[in-house]
Amino acid sequence: MLIVAGNQDGFGNYFSLLIIHQGGGMRLGRCMLIGLLIGSMATASATEVTEQEVSRVMSSSQVQQQVDVLSDLYNTSDFRALEFELSQISGLKQEAVRSQLVAHAVELDVLDQAKADWLQAQAERKPAFNVVQQGDGYLVTQSAFHYGAQARGLVLKWQQTLLAQKMVVQAEVGELVLSEWIQRDLPTQTTRRDIFLAQLPSLSDQAVIALAAQFTSDSKLVWLPDNAIIAALAAASGEEAVYHLLWRRRSDQYSVAELQRLTERASEPEALEQIMAATINPSLKLQAYRSLVGLNPLPPTARQFLKGKLDEVEDGKLVAFELARNGYLDWLEQLALVSSSKVLQRNFEAAVTQLP
Repeated sequence: MLIVAGNQDGFGNYFSLLIIHQGGGMRLGRCMLIGLLIGSMATASATEVTEQEVSRVMSSSQVQQQVDVLSDLYNTSDFRALEFELSQISGLKQEAVRSQLVAHAVELDVLDQAKADWLQAQAERKPAFNVVQQGDGYLVTQSAFHYGAQARGLVLKWQQTLLAQKMVVQAEVGELVLSEWIQRDLPTQTTRRDIFLAQLPSLSDQAVIALAAQFTSDSKLVWLPDNAIIAALAAASGEEAVYHLLWRRRSDQYSVAELQRLTERASEPEALEQIMAATINPSLKLQAYRSLVGLNPLPPTARQFLKGKLDEVEDGKLVAFELARNGYLDWLEQLALVSSSKVLQRNFEAAVTQLP
C-alpha cells in the first residue's frame, strides 16, 4: 500500500509525506523516487536541495554581503530597487537573501505600509526549494526556507498594533461601539478581546465610563462568549450596573479572577459590597461566602449580611457550615438560642452535624 499526502503546516511551509506499507510493516523501496516526484509536484515542482546546501548558502560571505546592502533598501522602503537587486541573484542564493532580509525585518520590528506589503508578498511566495527528510518508514518534504511564517507573523503583529491604536482613538472620542467592534468570527473576536484588555489601562476615566455604560444600553453585548471584557470594565469603572451583569452571567475564569481581586481589596467598602453581590451566582457563591467568612476581623456589614443568609433555606446551611468551621461556632450557637426562626436553628444544627 502506498500513501502519499501533501499539505501545508501551520507556519505556511509545504510538505509531502510518503508511506509504503507492505506485509504488515512500513518500508521504503523502489517507490522512493516516485514518492519524491509526487512530493515535488505537491509543492509546485520545487527544486530539491540538502540541509547542508541550505546551511552553506545561508552562511556564505557573498550572501551576507548582499544582505548587508539590501537591508539598507529595506530600511528606506525602496522595494522597487530591492526586488530588482534580488532578481539579479541566482535561485538558491536569492532565497537565502530573502530569508535573512525577513529575519532583519523581524529584528528591526519597525513597519510602515510599504514594508508590510513587501513582507506579505514574502509570506505568500511558494517554496522554490525543498528539503527531503527520511523518518522511520516515511519521507517528509518541506520547504528549505521558512521565512514565510516569520513575515506573516510580523505583518499580523503590525496590523494588530494599528487596530489597537485606532481603538484607543475611537474610545476617547466616544465612537467605539463595542458590539460592532467585537462581534466577528470567533478567532477575530478573541484577538480583539485581547487587544481591548491590553489597551483598557491606557484609556481615560471618561472613556472607560462611556464604554461601561454600553453594557446597560446595548443588548447585543449580552451575547459575548466570555466575561473578560465585562469583568475588566467592571473593575476599571467600578460601575454597579456592570457588576450586576457580571454576577448574573455564567461564571468563567474571568469572573472568578475578578472575585478574587475583590477579595484582596475587601477592606474597601465597594469591593466588599460586590463580594456580597456575587453570592447571587450559583457557581461563585461558595467562593464569595468563603471570601467573606475568611475576613479577619469580619466587618460589621459582612457580619450582618451573613446573619441574614442564615435565615434562608437555600444558602443558610452553606453559610452556617462555613462560619462554624472558621471559628464562629459560638456566635452561631448564640444566634440559634435567641432566634425564633426554625430555619436558622435547622441550619445551625446541620452545620454542627457536618463538622469533623
